[in-house]
Amino acid sequence: MWEFRNLINSNTLPPKLIGYEISSRAAFLSIAAIFLSPLLSVIFLTSWNGNFSDWQTVARLFFLPALYGEIALCIVALAIGLNLVQSFRKLLVSAKIILGLWLFVLCGATILADANQPVAILGAGFWLVHAMTFAAVVYLIRQAGLEHLRLEKLAVMLPLAAAAAGFTIYIFANVKGLDGDVDWISFLPAYAHIRHTGYIFAPALAVSLAHLAAKPGELEKTHLMLLTINSALMLWLGSRGPVFGILTALMICMICFPAMRSVRFVTRAGIAGTAGAILSLLAPLPQHGAFGAIQRFWSGSADPSAFSSGRLNFWIETVDLIWQRPLLGHGSLQFQFVSTNAGGIYKHPHDSILQLLFDWGIIGGGAFLAMIALLIHMAFFKAKAPPYVKLVCAMGFATMCVFSLIDGLFFYAYPIAVSMIFLALPIATGFSERQT
Repeated sequence: MWEFRNLINSNTLPPKLIGYEISSRAAFLSIAAIFLSPLLSVIFLTSWNGNFSDWQTVARLFFLPALYGEIALCIVALAIGLNLVQSFRKLLVSAKIILGLWLFVLCGATILADANQPVAILGAGFWLVHAMTFAAVVYLIRQAGLEHLRLEKLAVMLPLAAAAAGFTIYIFANVKGLDGDVDWISFLPAYAHIRHTGYIFAPALAVSLAHLAAKPGELEKTHLMLLTINSALMLWLGSRGPVFGILTALMICMICFPAMRSVRFVTRAGIAGTAGAILSLLAPLPQHGAFGAIQRFWSGSADPSAFSSGRLNFWIETVDLIWQRPLLGHGSLQFQFVSTNAGGIYKHPHDSILQLLFDWGIIGGGAFLAMIALLIHMAFFKAKAPPYVKLVCAMGFATMCVFSLIDGLFFYAYPIAVSMIFLALPIATGFSERQT
């Protein structure tokens, strides 16, 4: 810290170098704040006496801490020099058309939303923040330079935060008593439902796996330990969706990246994952609540309705709701007010594509998907990013996308922000500013 202040106060250094140092610190700290946000969620939303205040229940679903991190990142980028209008002008013509169409529908769907328009306006604002987060990450990394971003440290922070948050939940559950009459599904507003813990463990596991493949021998023991701990906590807490996301992303990345096919990686990752699964089986489960992912897989194999957790009913109804407003959709954050199956509680249809089409219709949802497809092409096929960046981000982004097909991953701020970072890193490091 003294060196940083000394650098800022130095009269011998050129202004460009001072700004460069500020940018590198800002980029690192801003991304780190988002990666560490699950810790704030757990701290703010844990009640050791079992009583939850109004602000705790309002701030549920791991939403606010990550959203505040995104807003802070955007403010930092704008303060350093990000010009959104100038950035838009530099886009390819196709990108301008797609982005402009999505923004038009985002506004139009919000104006036409009649279920709960104030909430629709709020949801549109959230998505504007998410879009700005992507632009801010690209800008900050370009200003900082990859060599000053300390990406390996960030790759440890993300799974470490997930492990610390998960372990806090585990301790809390044991302190409250595993054998008591506590109904954990309704008792804990922050992480009662399995989807909440899955959202933080999916990217954590993906990053550790990708690092082990891309840089064997560097921080290997650290990531093996984090992989084991996070696997155990995720499975103990009952999250099944990340398993589907991780395994599918592994298959995709094994095809695309030779490092993922090495015997060393497969052996070590297999041992760590197996150890985590065994630990999750050995740890006692609470009597009430959807704990124990392996046990839930086993029981669900005999009961299809239990295996899908009622998702099929949501998907069928959502298709019907999409055709009620096929062009512009119902607006953001409207699902719980429109869906009968949601009962005013469930916020999304548990499928990202259906969610996008429900929110913005075929025009807006299609434009958003086209925009993501264009960014994927740029990030993982055209960008000349360092191999480590490409592998970590490809594994992370693939995991989140596949996971989102069976859950409402892209409704919440943290997984959206992390996914935007996974998508922005290869573009920021693999293209010159003129190329994008």
